[in-house]
Amino acid sequence: MKQSGVFEMLAAMAICGTIGITVLMSGQSEVSLIFYRCFFGALVLLAICLLRGYISASILKPRLIAYSLVGGAALLANWYFLFAAYEKTSIGVATTVYNTQPIIMIVLGFLIFKERITANIALWTAVSLTGLFFISNLTAAPSIDAHGAGSPAGNSADARYFLGVLQALAAASLYAVAALFARLLKGNPPTLIALLQMVLGAVVLWPFADFGALLSQGFTRQAIATVLLGVFHTGVMYILLYGALQKLEASQAASLSFLYPALAIFIDSTFLDVQLSLHQYVGIALILLGAAGINLKWNLTAVLTTKGALANDENGRN
Repeated sequence: MKQSGVFEMLAAMAICGTIGITVLMSGQSEVSLIFYRCFFGALVLLAICLLRGYISASILKPRLIAYSLVGGAALLANWYFLFAAYEKTSIGVATTVYNTQPIIMIVLGFLIFKERITANIALWTAVSLTGLFFISNLTAAPSIDAHGAGSPAGNSADARYFLGVLQALAAASLYAVAALFARLLKGNPPTLIALLQMVLGAVVLWPFADFGALLSQGFTRQAIATVLLGVFHTGVMYILLYGALQKLEASQAASLSFLYPALAIFIDSTFLDVQLSLHQYVGIALILLGAAGINLKWNLTAVLTTKGALANDENGRN
């Protein structure tokens, strides 16, 4: 059971890691792309929900529908800001900033559920925030943009990059809100919650979708990328992810989730020829280290306390 869960989690994170390049390859606007992601993703999730018998009056209760829709609205806005951030920074930078989600969820848990923030969590949060400072440094904006093309010189490029970092941070915050509402629906089929959210997105964004752009593309790379984002990166990915989360312990799932930003950074450097500065690499490392420390519950306070005690003991001997 655990072995299949590990495979499903690795597959889900590998799919997530290729979302950014698929978004850029689609050539669609953010709104149209989110519509197609919801539409094609809903078709896959609907088939699974029908097969598992989730579409019934006994399961589809008003509370489930209401919370799913509110969480879905946050999820849609999250995708909008994340897709916009890909364009302004790079896939790797946007994905890394997006992985500050654990910190934001902890803050929301403290504000809403009065959950205690331990000294250990506070220290790892400080590590990630330091990384965010490094990665947001305007003097360290990438010399090559998310498409691998040269960025315009000067303050406008710096401002565009910084706006992209803020958009990735906004996306992470909105994802944390969506996760909060999903938490309130604990015990309900997660695939059904995702289906309701995809249906909401398809219905709300239908009037704003550019159907002509997709139809005129024909059987091209752009059209294939658009359909893949809905079918593969949404429908299939959600099925794999939720299947894995039901089989793995939280610490196992958290450790495997770091394949997502690692793959995004690899795609940046290998396929898009994005060159990052030393400041940005330090920022990426600190953000991922802080998120790992929180997710995997590494005891940083114990390490610092032990080192302090050893130092005091050494001074006492001298």
